[in-house]
Amino acid sequence: MNKTELVEILNQQPFGIAEFTSVEGNYIFFNEQERILRRLSTNEMQSVSIFDLFGDEDSEKLRTIFKQCAASSTVQEYFFKYQSNEHTFQMRFVKSDNGNIISSLTDITNLHQLEELQLVDKENIKCLSDAVKGSNIGCWDYYPQEDRIIANKTWVTQKKYKDEDFRVNNDIFSDVIDGLTKWASIVHPDDLEVTSKLIEKHLHGETDVYDAQFRMMCGDGQWRWFHDIGRVFLRDENGTAIRMNGVHIDITESKKLETDIKKLSITDSLTGLLNRRKFEFLFNNTITESRKSKKLCCFLFIDIDLFKKYNDIYGHQEGDKALKRIGEVIRNTVHRSEDYCFRLGGEEFGVVFHSGDMQSAITFSKLIKNNIEGLRIPHVKNTASKYLTASMGLYCNKHDEKIDMDQVYKRADELLYKAKEAGRNMLKVDN
Repeated sequence: MNKTELVEILNQQPFGIAEFTSVEGNYIFFNEQERILRRLSTNEMQSVSIFDLFGDEDSEKLRTIFKQCAASSTVQEYFFKYQSNEHTFQMRFVKSDNGNIISSLTDITNLHQLEELQLVDKENIKCLSDAVKGSNIGCWDYYPQEDRIIANKTWVTQKKYKDEDFRVNNDIFSDVIDGLTKWASIVHPDDLEVTSKLIEKHLHGETDVYDAQFRMMCGDGQWRWFHDIGRVFLRDENGTAIRMNGVHIDITESKKLETDIKKLSITDSLTGLLNRRKFEFLFNNTITESRKSKKLCCFLFIDIDLFKKYNDIYGHQEGDKALKRIGEVIRNTVHRSEDYCFRLGGEEFGVVFHSGDMQSAITFSKLIKNNIEGLRIPHVKNTASKYLTASMGLYCNKHDEKIDMDQVYKRADELLYKAKEAGRNMLKVDN
């Protein structure tokens, strides 16, 4: 439900709904029925204070009510009755979570009309007033002593389900069939326990606000992310939570964007390998894991031979294609979950991995070197081969040795330089 749809729902109500500033009494929001009952134009409503619509005596009473309401809790209600054009009206006030004053305006001249509007008030107006500042949201009321949930239609349809399959009727707010059990049945199993604990903590007064993010199985068969925010608005004399209000906001696209941004921040856009920024964190992680597994912690530094000349001959577009293929072959060779491959910059790549012994580390490194040459990418200016090749420096630390990342990087770089001096397309290892 977007803001326009929310306003449309509020405009369909048979009573006035408004939000005021707590001091000046200026309108922040009003529905169409509020405007009609006030007999003012939209422009007049936007510029008038509620206090200006009454005589001195009633205006002063109303100011007093506003002050009391602003100083009270969000569950305390205040009432104000007045006469206008031979009709009797009642205003009902509560303080919203953001400190503004929420009002419902009812024509109570006709007793039958009053009874109908009071019924709507009990189940609907409070939820609307608590959630009026939201848009594109599913609104809910939770009664924990009954495991009962009341929700609006959007609470269902934003999850791609049919309204009739989830709610007992099509009222603006209606009971969810099977209440909390229904909700729990579509929450992701990995998220259900932690979310339930957050709800319990809030019900017991341990948190000011209930705030959770979790996945839900939707009617289209997809898992979608929801941000669930709520608060207990009513407790009994013993402090037991009686009623809790909140909203569901679909944050799937935000989560996807967050994941994409995170991926962009740690991966190389050309090859898709991890980048230099992620290298330090994962290298330190590999050190920790090598100590646990008592294996060698190894760093293989890779540089593509005479790559500048390759770009000069074949062009940068072909150079990018070559780097992509090299990145792919490194990734396909480094297939263990605890091993990591990086593009460190330009034509430089790196692999961080564990090894049971030095000979295995050498064998693994040579496999990468041979697979790169095995791509058979022609390079007529390469003095070591007729194809693109790589020179490599391999440095390994024992798990019980002190390992300094900068020192490892420097030593592997020195070994790489020796490989180039010795004729390229070879691996140099620290003995």
